[in-house]
Amino acid sequence: MQPLMTDAVFHPTDPITDVPCLLATARGRIDAATRALPALGADAVRVRTEVTMVSPGTELHWIDETHTRPTTYPMSTGYIAVGSIIGVGARVTDRTIGQRVLLLQGHAACHDEAACAAKPVPDGVAAVDAASAILLGISIRGIRAGQVRLGESVAVFGLGPIGLFAAHLAKISGAHPVIGVDPVAKRRAVARELGVDIVIDPATEDVAATVARVTGGERARIVIEATGTAQVIASLPEMTAAFGRVVVLGGVHGAVPLDLYTRFQKSNLTLVGCGSTGPADFPFTEERNQAALLKMIASGMVRPRPALTHLVPWREAPAMYRLLRERKEEAIVVAFDWTAINA
Repeated sequence: MQPLMTDAVFHPTDPITDVPCLLATARGRIDAATRALPALGADAVRVRTEVTMVSPGTELHWIDETHTRPTTYPMSTGYIAVGSIIGVGARVTDRTIGQRVLLLQGHAACHDEAACAAKPVPDGVAAVDAASAILLGISIRGIRAGQVRLGESVAVFGLGPIGLFAAHLAKISGAHPVIGVDPVAKRRAVARELGVDIVIDPATEDVAATVARVTGGERARIVIEATGTAQVIASLPEMTAAFGRVVVLGGVHGAVPLDLYTRFQKSNLTLVGCGSTGPADFPFTEERNQAALLKMIASGMVRPRPALTHLVPWREAPAMYRLLRERKEEAIVVAFDWTAINA
């Protein structure tokens, strides 16, 4: 990828023929590859990548063909990138060379992005922390959909990246107690580090009894589902207080059997999906959520770093996907470093 490496001998808006990237090439398989970028558009910026971050739930569903939508190969994967602007389109006036930005883009060494979609990263925020703002932006939907209020009990089921960040945001929103449920010890330990009050191992504990006990018999006012598992979702009404809310935050790719009479109707529960922001979130659009999260990361109020278990060179990506699939107890947030190739 000589043009990307040697700015002195090419114009940073020229086409590039060999940008290193990661592609899903078959079921369960990720390979290093290259792709081309055309000449930079007038309203776009060209960004040299520092870090990309894995969204394990979404990406593995696509790669393993368990997503409700069909997978076609080869397929670019990922949607989280942070880097520095190296080229500016002719009509761009509000972005500058060298500015660090957050993108909804995949695993590749360089990206062209509409300038308005390249979100500035505050000074002093590390690239890997800035990348976490995208996953945090998913988690915050659950907090807003659950209408978490000061002093309310919140139980989060599934402490992968999305669940951990939801629990963290619930805690700093004033929820109490915040309960985290996950069979993986590493995840429960990180949850504690992020402020979760009570962690439960569903493999060894009676979850419903523990939730009832720590909430004084009421059960949790807000239950946030972040496992994407039908069996877990079906059990959540038993954990939820009367007039409480069950928030479906994880991606559920399959049918869920629910007893809508015994608990939902008789306990006046509300089931809420949160696949995106909505009118009730106004003025917090997806864009405004991300900007707010970046500011809170910069201030130290939001702390994504404890959830980061792996920051590795991008060429180690195939091994990392295998780790996420086969030994998920060892990895939570995984990110790829592209700085060596872009040095």
